[in-house]
Amino acid sequence: MIFAYIFLIIQILYALFTLILWIAWQKLPIYNPVTETIVQTRISVIVVVRDEASNILNLLNSLSHQTYPKHLFSVYIVDDFSIDATVSLLKDFQSISSFPLHILELKAHPSAESINGNFKKKGIEWAISESDGELIVTTDGDCIVPADWLKIIANFQVQTNAQMICGAVTFSEPSIFAKIQAVEFASLIGSGAATLQMGIPTMCNAANLAFTRRAFVEVHGYKDTASTATGDDLFLMHKIYQIYPTQVHFLKQSQAIVITQPQPNLKAFYQQRRRWASKWHLYSDWRVSAVAVFIFMNCLSLLASISALFINILPPIFFITGISLRWISEWVLLGSLLSFLKKRHLIVWIFPVQWIYPLYVVFFGLTAQKKGYSWKGRKLDQ
Repeated sequence: MIFAYIFLIIQILYALFTLILWIAWQKLPIYNPVTETIVQTRISVIVVVRDEASNILNLLNSLSHQTYPKHLFSVYIVDDFSIDATVSLLKDFQSISSFPLHILELKAHPSAESINGNFKKKGIEWAISESDGELIVTTDGDCIVPADWLKIIANFQVQTNAQMICGAVTFSEPSIFAKIQAVEFASLIGSGAATLQMGIPTMCNAANLAFTRRAFVEVHGYKDTASTATGDDLFLMHKIYQIYPTQVHFLKQSQAIVITQPQPNLKAFYQQRRRWASKWHLYSDWRVSAVAVFIFMNCLSLLASISALFINILPPIFFITGISLRWISEWVLLGSLLSFLKKRHLIVWIFPVQWIYPLYVVFFGLTAQKKGYSWKGRKLDQ
């Protein structure tokens, strides 16, 4: 019975934690831009790409439709040693672009031969040094940005004096697998927003991120994390938050949601999550680590409870009560998040995700202890 009570207590704590996230999410105000405000902020949009020939034109076309004045923003695309037609497509588009488009190729960087895994960070730093925007906005080569994206970000930054702005990201849904990813990813976006609202900066996404040049310079960019290939978003957020704890905000506005592409298959999904999970042991804030460990232990206890149920260590009533509390709290949170992301039709997919998620968390929590993963044909030992 000791295991039964421990299991139930863990599930109660998890349900309370999830409901606290929901409350924090509800308290986070939806941003309504002040239309009378005239913003003249110069913006540099920076995108580091690698083999994005199939997606890059979609991004560029969406940038062409920005309602923010085109003389106030410029775009810097940094090519990370692409072997497909990415650079060729960029140069063709550059000749007809309605906005200033600059193309940088990492292979031409003065220290190209000494880049040790941190290609994206080096690319962003290079683009920042070449640009003149006081506000840096990043996204990815496989994204589509909404028309009011830059206008909303610029207005939000001026009105809040934010030093960093974390935006919402969601997936397109070409398949059932993509729908499942979209639901799972909604939980990550929402958890990051809610914990930030609570004063704990856990996660953000470079596909929709903005920060001031001033803040980037003050924290010395990626200097302390240059040895890691990933974390250009998360670790930068942690560093800026240490200096500006009241000026790192989540932008809760449905007209500023960036759409990105899901992973096409399990192999690609595995490598992406390995890449993300490789950052867990590098968290400098103990609260962030504590949240990650708590989620992992909760999922591990749930998997253990299934075995305990079959060998009569766990009475069914304890299992049913615990999992019901867990699932109800998740439905409350995910339902709210999916509604904000304009994905209400995916609410029916919450149930399958709830079955998969504990196994997923435990699996990647364990495999992340082993170094190394692959990303776009490049093997990284980090």
